[in-house]
Amino acid sequence: MLNWVSDVGKRNGLVIVIKTSDYGGGKKRPMMYLACERSGQYRATKKLKHDGNNTSRIAGTKKCGCPFDMRAHRFATYDEWTLTVVCGLHNHPPAEHLEGHSYAGRLSKVEKALLMDMSKSMVRPKEILVTLKQRDALNVSTLKTIYNVRHRNRVV
Repeated sequence: MLNWVSDVGKRNGLVIVIKTSDYGGGKKRPMMYLACERSGQYRATKKLKHDGNNTSRIAGTKKCGCPFDMRAHRFATYDEWTLTVVCGLHNHPPAEHLEGHSYAGRLSKVEKALLMDMSKSMVRPKEILVTLKQRDALNVSTLKTIYNVRHRNRVV
């Protein structure tokens, strides 16, 4: 379900993330609240002191209070999910290109495993990126993503 939601979001120029989730425990059904990544407000955590006054840190943010909201509940008897759109409106235009986007450009576990195997086989990063994009048309990762994963896993 999550893969389907993220694929539909990518096709429409939006990034959908898990806002909160609950695995259900004993008697409750598992559920997830999904939202646009631009929902909510920026929380200033640091304060700067200017002339004895506390002022908030000035920072850029993607957050714009987008009201888009979806809820997913899992059926108790089946391994199926029901998805309900609570609010289907966005207060921002969709992105024209998600290329280089921080969240949308992440690699899945399968893509990371393929990247590691190809890196150990001495394949160039540019060719690895081409292979990933050929396998998944919605992949929007960049060369920087490839280099970061290789560095994190200490593969040259």
